[in-house]
Amino acid sequence: MAEPRTVAVIGGGVIGVSCALMLAREGHRVTVIEEGRIGHGCSWGNGAQYNVGASFPMAYPGVMWRALRWLADANGPVRLAPRELPRTLPWLVRFLRTGRPGAWEAAYTALHALNAPCVKLYQEMLGDTEWKRVFRPNGALHVWRDGSLGALDGVMDNLRTRYGVAFERLDAEQVRELELGLSPDYRRGIFFPGSGSVSSPVGLVESLMQQAAALGVAVVTAGVKAIEPGPNGVTLQTSTGPHHCDTVVIAAGIGSRDLARSLGISLSLTSERGYHITMPGIAGAISRPVTDAASAFVATPLDEGLRVVGIAEFDAPNVPPDKRQCEKLLACARTMLRDKPVGEVSEWMGVRPSTPDSLPIIGPHPNHADILFATGHGHMGISGAPMTAALISDLVAGREPRVSCVPYRVR
Repeated sequence: MAEPRTVAVIGGGVIGVSCALMLAREGHRVTVIEEGRIGHGCSWGNGAQYNVGASFPMAYPGVMWRALRWLADANGPVRLAPRELPRTLPWLVRFLRTGRPGAWEAAYTALHALNAPCVKLYQEMLGDTEWKRVFRPNGALHVWRDGSLGALDGVMDNLRTRYGVAFERLDAEQVRELELGLSPDYRRGIFFPGSGSVSSPVGLVESLMQQAAALGVAVVTAGVKAIEPGPNGVTLQTSTGPHHCDTVVIAAGIGSRDLARSLGISLSLTSERGYHITMPGIAGAISRPVTDAASAFVATPLDEGLRVVGIAEFDAPNVPPDKRQCEKLLACARTMLRDKPVGEVSEWMGVRPSTPDSLPIIGPHPNHADILFATGHGHMGISGAPMTAALISDLVAGREPRVSCVPYRVR
């Protein structure tokens, strides 16, 4: 057991709350500081799935040409606001560099190390009964309308096989046997039996928070205005007054970018806005997460309905949502689920904190060891949260991290 420390975790999403729980389990005195409601930021609106077999970087060999086609398509899944181009351009250059074969494979290796243990770690964090209540481990499915494999498919299969990822390639008939409600236009798929989803993303965060609260973790509803490192710990200037601690963990999503800037660091984080629609009337249309790989959107059945998530919109966090993006998702849902009456639809937009190499930022400030970052998980927050929390616990305790933090270093 590490020497107990007072730790403040900035951010009440799945990353921050996972860190708080794991730190509290090691005897630290932990406070979560969250400006809004626990679990109601980006974690509330995510795709609800964990898919360790598909933990590939968003950039891959040949991605530039596909991205250009998507950007040129008004109905495509990518939108870059012209006003954001100057701030986003350096990020995009790094993104394209990740698409080179060597860099891409190295990023996959690091993502797999982070995400593959998520099921086991969640079981330990939640306990068997609560894990079974929240998680749906019945696999995940990726589907294509194009029946032919490309050169990259073989490379991906080899990497999955090398790292022991279970997967099965399916033909059109097998896809329909697995998910009868899908459009007959899908001609092939991949099934990942080790993957699955949660019944409610916010329910997952709330369950983790209940476990943490039982271990004495406190919650302070406040915004953090400044972080002041000192010789005897760190002082946070918040909207409700100063808060002193031995160590601070910055897990504030896209808000981590501004906090890092105030500490003299420019993080490689961009504001990647994602959208979802939820349709209460057709939750039973499919039984597991289904990804339309060509259109880059995901449909997942939740307790509250069928959720369809997607869109990579590069725009400022505080700009109002663009309703056209949700209209794209609704059109995708209609093509995926033929003959299903949609009925009521709710809409949402949130801001993913995305890095150009798809690797989160986990580690200490280069000049202040008591300031730790745990941010930048992009599309993979549910999968990456438990190991991120484990690594943060190792760093707070002064232990050798159980997985090398070099790929996730502050950058």
